[in-house]
Amino acid sequence: MTMIAVQEKYLDTLKAFGDVNAQINQVIEDYVTRRIIERVRIARENTREFEAKYAMPYATFAERVQLNEDFYNQVSQANPLWEQDALVWRHWSEELQHWNSELNDILNKS
Repeated sequence: MTMIAVQEKYLDTLKAFGDVNAQINQVIEDYVTRRIIERVRIARENTREFEAKYAMPYATFAERVQLNEDFYNQVSQANPLWEQDALVWRHWSEELQHWNSELNDILNKS
């Protein structure tokens, strides 16, 4: 376990409410959860922009662009910079999966 320095004035107050370590751990969990939710929101917003632009989720797009030559040609013609979009879209999709997984781990632990 890592040690955390807490100002004495806060420690005295926390002791009045019960187990200090449990309270600190709960506060940290709440903070981390809020930060992860913010990351999920940002990633979701970014993936939705691409999903709206290409009218499908990233996994479907990636598969179709690799396996369907007609679709590939259609996308290339409609948007010559689609590969850059795909890289950014993949990043945000992976971010969304990662942070959703982290959030689920926290929520399922409790």
